[in-house]
Amino acid sequence: MNNDLLKKVIQDRGVKVSALADKMGISRQSLHLKLNGDRSFDQGEIMALKTNLRLSDKEFMSIFFTEPVDKLSQEVGK
Repeated sequence: MNNDLLKKVIQDRGVKVSALADKMGISRQSLHLKLNGDRSFDQGEIMALKTNLRLSDKEFMSIFFTEPVDKLSQEVGK
C-alpha cells in the first residue's frame, strides 16, 4: 500500500482527516494509525476510502496495489 500517495490525495482534495474518519465510522486516531502504516485497512474501510475520496480506478490501484504480481505464480497447478 502506498500510504504517502493516499495522504497526498486526502490533502489535495482538501479533506479533513477527522471528517473522513467520521464518514468511515472509525476514530480519528484509528485513521491516523492506518494512514501511517501502523495498522491495516480492512476491506470495508478501503471501499469507504474509494467512495469518500472519489478515487479513480487508477488512483485506487496505485494506492492499494503497489506490489507487482507475477502472472506465472497465479497459474493453478503449475
